[in-house]
Amino acid sequence: MTASTTTAPATHPAPVTPAHRQPLPARWIPAARRPAARVRAGQVIATQVAVALVAAATGRGAAVTAVAALVAAPLLAGAWVRVRGRWLHSWLGVGVGHLCRRRALAPGSGPGALLDLLDPGAVVRAVELAGDPAAVLDDADGLTAVLELGDPGDPLGDRPRLLPAPSTLLPPPGPELPPLRLQLLLVGSPAPAAAVGGSTVATSYRQLTDGRLAGRDSALLAVRALRVEGWSDESLRAALSGVVRRIVRRLGPVAARPLGEHAALRVLGELAHHCDGEPVLESWPTVRTGGLLQATFRVRLGAGARAHGPDTRVDGGRRLASRLLTLPAAATTVSLCVGPRAGADDAATPAELAVRLAAWAPGELSAAAQALRRLVDDAGGAVDRLDGQQLPALAGTLPLALGVPGAAADPATLDALELPVGEAGLMVGANRRGGAVTIRLFRPEGTRLVLVGGVRAAQLVVLRAMALGARVAVRTTRPRAWERFVRGVGTPDGPIPVLSPGRPVEGAAGSPLRPLLLVVDAGAPPGDDGPGPAWQSTLVVRDDLTPADADALGRADLVVLQPLSPGQAAVAGAALGLGGSAEWLTRIREDMVAVVNRRALRWALLRPTPIESQLIGAPGRG
Repeated sequence: MTASTTTAPATHPAPVTPAHRQPLPARWIPAARRPAARVRAGQVIATQVAVALVAAATGRGAAVTAVAALVAAPLLAGAWVRVRGRWLHSWLGVGVGHLCRRRALAPGSGPGALLDLLDPGAVVRAVELAGDPAAVLDDADGLTAVLELGDPGDPLGDRPRLLPAPSTLLPPPGPELPPLRLQLLLVGSPAPAAAVGGSTVATSYRQLTDGRLAGRDSALLAVRALRVEGWSDESLRAALSGVVRRIVRRLGPVAARPLGEHAALRVLGELAHHCDGEPVLESWPTVRTGGLLQATFRVRLGAGARAHGPDTRVDGGRRLASRLLTLPAAATTVSLCVGPRAGADDAATPAELAVRLAAWAPGELSAAAQALRRLVDDAGGAVDRLDGQQLPALAGTLPLALGVPGAAADPATLDALELPVGEAGLMVGANRRGGAVTIRLFRPEGTRLVLVGGVRAAQLVVLRAMALGARVAVRTTRPRAWERFVRGVGTPDGPIPVLSPGRPVEGAAGSPLRPLLLVVDAGAPPGDDGPGPAWQSTLVVRDDLTPADADALGRADLVVLQPLSPGQAAVAGAALGLGGSAEWLTRIREDMVAVVNRRALRWALLRPTPIESQLIGAPGRG
């Protein structure tokens, strides 16, 4: 992996030929612009050879005729037999490619080595894009910038926004721009998480959310400027910088920022579910990374009678993308690609939709794949599993804007889909309209949550965090208060460890799919330990507030407050800058909480489920 710093020049030389009239490399030519041929020349030649062999063997004896027939039969089968919708000779080409390419990465390899496996020769270079330091992925086909959409660092996640269709972000072709390709990635994990299976925790959370709320989501946009004749690296960087600037402006209220060098590599590894200590290995049906089995599927929508696409006039059809993120997999990645544009006709612009599923076990992956097929079939589409091409398909569902082999979809159908971001998270409760009040308890950075109210409310948060796949450890000076809860809650990792203050937590560090929640119920206000590691949250439990707690409240990323006395409300209001809203903390119901961060205040009804009520009791402060 190499890196260099480059500042894009203010101007760039005009290409010799307008980019939209220059020939594209073969891999980027849209299917609609390739010569149409129902019967390929190779099929005709294979048939002619087979017939000639049989004709030449006629009259030369049974043995010669049998040999000729044995040779002719595979030729004819390869030319004219279809298996799972593809010619047999096409499967032969897939098999040869599978055997000939590099298909493994040794344990201990970092994101840079993963990038080289998926996109050989690619490097990450530090540049300046749209006036800010950023990074581009530089490979033989072009330069790619990666933008993070939304604010994944915002702990309050109940402000979903709709993203514009990728095709509306793709500039029209012209002499001042190289051919461009955009890829929108939507990544999510279901809630309850696949890791908790059919446990009591999962059943309880499903009762709370009806399975409609993803536990985690994120969105990325990859912008690729393709290399064509007449465009130097400097001119490509300048053009890419201008396109990124226009896209950020077009996104408007949806925050968008180009990723830097280290962030781009981190995101690449996280989206591939790659752990440095685990190998990467492609088999025929899957790719194994970080203990997960992954399989990618291309989705055909609006591509013929069998795939007419979802009815976007109804809510279920419009929300196909968000429904995909709640499939029963450990994680789901939805990739929408558009471009390069051939002209003013949007219908001629290639578009692709692909879905990558990750699961901990073959049975879980099979169940998720069946759910995917049912969902897409109900939406009027069709699904093809990319067996033999899973490693290139993994690359096609990472923010490289490479695309998935053979994927194609109707651009108008994809444009009609709703593309939300920011609506996932842990459900704390419901607002006055019945909508979910969610928080991002687990983030790519350490999170500190202070809960003022008591043990039972803390146990409610813990139970719901476990439904998102979190491991939990409790440090407490009153273990008897946690004993009944720990006995009643089983986890795949065994009983929740209850530790005395200061004891270390054993086990692996937190990860996006297996985050860690550390509960600190130690009586005295904790000191400032600094930010915790990524994908780990610390839940500090306080029964009452005193002036000594003001500093801890001010440093917290999130604060959850049950009803307070006037004196405690004054402490909270001063520490959190609540102003007149602090008075309401003395008036809210016993089953209500205020959720506060540095920028917003939300009110929520806890709405405990029957299982939560049985395990914990009423979540009041008594």
